[in-house]
Amino acid sequence: MRRIGSTLTTFAAAGVLTLAVPSSVNAANGFVVIGGVVHTNPSGCIEIPTLASVFNVTDIPVKVHNVPGCLGGVVQIIPPGLAVQVPGTHSLFLG
Repeated sequence: MRRIGSTLTTFAAAGVLTLAVPSSVNAANGFVVIGGVVHTNPSGCIEIPTLASVFNVTDIPVKVHNVPGCLGGVVQIIPPGLAVQVPGTHSLFLG
């Protein structure tokens, strides 16, 4: 009986830790500034409708795609801490 109690305690502790860990596994920590607009903890695809300055202040690289919807090829990678000009009709992917 003591062994069952120990096992249940272990599972309960694991459940508490699971709830305590942030759930945004694919989101970047930090923010990206696109044409003066701040996107906090961004994830997924972000459209760039016009020429814009992109400043990556996250903990992951940003992939720049040459067409909207994060389709097409990756034409540039913006490392954390770098700002670059991105042409319009492009898109960014974080995650």
